[in-house]
Amino acid sequence: MEIDKTKVKELFIAGGLNPAIAMMYRAAAGEPGLIIYLYVKWQLGFPHYMTKKKKTWIQVSNIGMHRHGFGMDPKTKSKALRKLEKENLIQLHLLEKSGKAPQVRLLTK
Repeated sequence: MEIDKTKVKELFIAGGLNPAIAMMYRAAAGEPGLIIYLYVKWQLGFPHYMTKKKKTWIQVSNIGMHRHGFGMDPKTKSKALRKLEKENLIQLHLLEKSGKAPQVRLLTK
């Protein structure tokens, strides 16, 4: 993935990343798991637009991920989310057959 140097500030992940934790996500669900982890960590850096408080649940929508360069096939994302939940790395809030994007909360720091 080629990163546009003018958008580096937009892609900054607040709080830094622990490589050991990132590799736990990759070991559990492969590269899609790592991409989901990076996307959720990145989204956690943005406060809620109305309350200005940090969010704990992040919506992992196909459109949002694709728009910001974290896109992947929806079936791949779904499989990775279920693997990460099974390994107790995330908490997943999913309304079956609702058409709404799942919400994720990281269970690691």
